[in-house]
Amino acid sequence: MRKFYGLLALAGIGLAACTDSSGPSVGPQFSRQITFPDLQNKLQSLPSTGAARAEIELPATGFVAREVNVEDREEVDERETVRGRITALTLDAGGTGGTLTLAPGFQVTFTSSGMFETGDDMSLTFQQFVDRVQAALGQTPPVNLGVRAVRSAPLNPLALGAGDAFPADKLELRPDVERPKLKINVTQPNLVTGGDGDCTMAKLGVTPKGCLKVLGVTVGIASETELKAMNPGVVKVEFEGIVDCAKPMDASSFFLKDGAQVLVDDHTEVEAEGEDGEHLTLAEVKTACAATPAPEIESEGEGVLTSSSGQPPVIRATEVKFEQEEQEQIDAEFEGTIEAIGTDR
Repeated sequence: MRKFYGLLALAGIGLAACTDSSGPSVGPQFSRQITFPDLQNKLQSLPSTGAARAEIELPATGFVAREVNVEDREEVDERETVRGRITALTLDAGGTGGTLTLAPGFQVTFTSSGMFETGDDMSLTFQQFVDRVQAALGQTPPVNLGVRAVRSAPLNPLALGAGDAFPADKLELRPDVERPKLKINVTQPNLVTGGDGDCTMAKLGVTPKGCLKVLGVTVGIASETELKAMNPGVVKVEFEGIVDCAKPMDASSFFLKDGAQVLVDDHTEVEAEGEDGEHLTLAEVKTACAATPAPEIESEGEGVLTSSSGQPPVIRATEVKFEQEEQEQIDAEFEGTIEAIGTDR
C-alpha cells in the first residue's frame, strides 16, 4: 500500500486551516505567474553557494516545457527526483553500474549499491532491475518503462552542472509515468539565452523566450510554457495513498486511508486520462466506491498543506490522479481420477 508523505518541514505556513469537507469553491493563490526575465533575475541574484528548486514538466514528446515552477527556497535541501520513460540503458564495463537515458534525453546514472523497487514497493536487486529494463527495451517495438529516480538529501553538490547526469541512489519502476517531470535545483549556469546553443527554433520547433539546460538537455521556455513561482510561506507536499471509500466524498473532497483529507477545487488539475485511458475522474471514483466490496483506488498528486497542526493533515490539491487496482486473477490447479465424462451441453 502506498503512503502519504510530506516533502517539507511544516515551518512558515501562511495559509489558514481548512477542514470542512466541502471546501471553498475557489482556492488560495499558491503561486504567481512570472516572466523569463523574472526567472533570470532570480537565478542571477542567488549567492555563490545558493540554488533555486525548480519543478519542470514536459510533454510526452518534445523539448519545450509545459510548466516550470520555481518553488520555495526551503526546498533546495530536500531530495531531488526525475521521472520519465526509459529509452536506453548502458552498463559500465565492470557491470557495477550504468546510465539510463530518459526521454527526451535526460541522463541518469546508478550503481549496484543503490535501491531498486517496483511501483508496488517490491524490492529488486540490481540485476533484476537491469534484466527488466533490458527485456522491455529488447521487445519489438521497444517498451519504454516509466521510472522515478531519486537523489536523496543531503545533496552534494547542492546543484548539478548543466551537462551533469543525475546520480540516482534509488530507482523505482513506475508504470504510471507518462511524461518527463523534474524536481531539481538550478542556478545561473543552467540559464540559456534564446538563440544560443540548442535554444533555437530549429531545435525546439518554436521560438523560445529562453531555456534551462538540465541533465544534458536544453529545455525550451516558450509562450506556451506556464512559468510560475511559489508564493512565500507556502508548504508544498506530494501525496500517495489508497482512497478511503468508507469516508464522505463529494466533488470537492476525499480522504486517504491513512487519514489525510484532500481538498479539490477549480484550481486542481485532475488527470483524467493516461496513455491507456486508465485514470479516473473524482466522480468515477465516487461511483466505484459505491460497489460492494469497494475496490482499491490509488490516488497520487501534489498540493499545499492548509494546516500546520493536528493530525490527520489537510491538503489542498493542485494536481491529482486516480487509478483503480486491477483485480488479480487466481490460477487454480486440481488433480484426481476422472470417473465419468458427461455428454450434456
